[in-house]
Amino acid sequence: MGLIVIDLDINNLPLEDFMKAIGYEPIKKDGNLLIYNAPYSVGGNATMVVDTEKNGWYDSKEPEKYYGGIYDLAYELTGSCNRSELNLYIATQMKDFKEFKTYEVTVNGDEAEGDVTATPVSRPEQPKQQPPKPKRKMRF
Repeated sequence: MGLIVIDLDINNLPLEDFMKAIGYEPIKKDGNLLIYNAPYSVGGNATMVVDTEKNGWYDSKEPEKYYGGIYDLAYELTGSCNRSELNLYIATQMKDFKEFKTYEVTVNGDEAEGDVTATPVSRPEQPKQQPPKPKRKMRF
């Protein structure tokens, strides 16, 4: 299995769209602020505030859940801090809401089910790096 490449600009993905993709609609709108039931809360209290101008969120009732972006929200939902897992989670949630492509990339020219294959690039003009020589040890 190769590397999966997701053609989706996750950093600039509007949080409003992500919340719609996971099935949440705003409870209240106040200018550029949208108030949601917190998807990470068991009680589902309307405490999550999304600022559409800054594309960030914060929890008004829980001070430890401070202002953050889409990755912070995905972390709260999944509990994973692995960026690759968060990318895959966000892309999976967005697949029915927004159209994007995924590619499977393989190494050494092996065939892949995806559209892209990658081969290692060799650059003969660069000399091969030698490991540094060991430093002379101190004698007593």
